[in-house]
Amino acid sequence: MPKRLLISLAVAALAIAACHSNSSVTPTPSSSPGSPKPNPSITSATILVTVLGTPVARIPVEESTPKNKVSPRPGKPFETKNTGKHGQVHFTDLKPSRIYCWVAVLGKSHTSSECASWGIWQNETINLGT
Repeated sequence: MPKRLLISLAVAALAIAACHSNSSVTPTPSSSPGSPKPNPSITSATILVTVLGTPVARIPVEESTPKNKVSPRPGKPFETKNTGKHGQVHFTDLKPSRIYCWVAVLGKSHTSSECASWGIWQNETINLGT
């Protein structure tokens, strides 16, 4: 038999043996899957405001709930806080079951906004800006 054919058969045999092996080579996830329910002990959200990827201080961020739950858009703001020196601001006393919206006022006619359910604001930093 030609040498190439023998090598091909050996590789195929190893592949088949690996497929039928009982040992697992699947990596273990580094984090557990998200919870299907909000965590009642997490009642704050972190917002990061950037301009061209750089965190920006002293940017007003408005917090609201959506005008319409079906098509979430920011509603009337009920709290406004400025970002700190690292471009972050924290909003507290949030209700885990609610959707919240945040609007970064970057200039007179330039804003960046996001509305998020608990699955996002309890587990991730909300990124606003450019």
